[in-house]
Amino acid sequence: MDLVLGYVLGLASALPFLFVFRMRRSAAPPNPTAAAADAVRDGGVRTPDRRIAELTETVTELGEEIGGLTFDPAAPGVPPESMKDYRRVLDGYANARDALDSRDFEQVRQELANARNALVRMDARAHGLPVPVDVSRAARERGEPPGPQPLSNRRFSYSGSNERAYTVPIDWPEPGRSAIMEVTRNGTGSTEFNSVLVRAEQSRPKTLRTRFLGGSARARFYLETTPDVFEAPTHLRIAPDEVHRGTGAWTVRLHPLSEAVELVREYQGSGAEVLVYRAKAPAVLGIHVAGPSGWEVEYRCMREHRRWEQCRFGRLRTLMYDLRDEDRRSARICGRGLIVVHAAGSARWSLSAAPEQPASPSGPLSGIRRLFEV
Repeated sequence: MDLVLGYVLGLASALPFLFVFRMRRSAAPPNPTAAAADAVRDGGVRTPDRRIAELTETVTELGEEIGGLTFDPAAPGVPPESMKDYRRVLDGYANARDALDSRDFEQVRQELANARNALVRMDARAHGLPVPVDVSRAARERGEPPGPQPLSNRRFSYSGSNERAYTVPIDWPEPGRSAIMEVTRNGTGSTEFNSVLVRAEQSRPKTLRTRFLGGSARARFYLETTPDVFEAPTHLRIAPDEVHRGTGAWTVRLHPLSEAVELVREYQGSGAEVLVYRAKAPAVLGIHVAGPSGWEVEYRCMREHRRWEQCRFGRLRTLMYDLRDEDRRSARICGRGLIVVHAAGSARWSLSAAPEQPASPSGPLSGIRRLFEV
């Protein structure tokens, strides 16, 4: 009971700070302080330090998210692991504020990452998803130096260097549903963007899917979770390609599936993309790809079939094409569903969708039927 009371008091102690942060944001114009801006003289004009401003905004958003939590540490049946993570969230938020006041920027990012990782684990338990392991904490417990934390100026967005490896717990925009992983890369060489599963703190990550992006490019990949796949990923591992190592930076942004590009009649694009076709009736999907060979197109049926209907695509992903020689194809699709394009960044493609035409009658009685239809 004392432990539960301590968590409740911890939340209560955080609420005044949330109120102060909201008051600071509403004041206009705010006076630059050590926690908000670093004023420098430039031709008589005082310019705020963008780095401090961004970190202040991130800490503020974390505080507002904590204030909006529905988690009740005193509720019956709360997992003790979630109560520990709840304390880590509060501690990380308080420590990040203190480090911001002392301008210890690296400590601010570390505390924000600790709090964010704890929130991700709490969210996963609440929605029955695989719980991501805190790989940084596990490394420290084994006496190893923890890996670098990516920069995260806002939720669902991460950035880092192409020269280092990062492991990020997946913060699903819609828990229990797959997502879109938008990747931007600048520089030389190539980088791996892997979805991995970490079962326990002592086990090695299991790579479930590997995606490469080289040079300066942008791509939108489909990030699977249950029930689309048997083994759902818990982390993203972003690392330089061992064969084509390079320099530069990357950014990853997670989007909900509601932000997929809509295919109405025709759409042209390049590289990897996630689209949605919303019409309910069956259609013919036309594909034309111009660029390097080895492209793929997946269709994931989202139509609700009747009990006696059998969907030829099934529940899981269906690979429609994996072509090396042909660049134009067409196929029948059930209707509403996701269309995932896998292609090199230099490849350009065009998709078209047209309602399926009813089959013309055939057989010995077809002529008689046409007489009655006139």
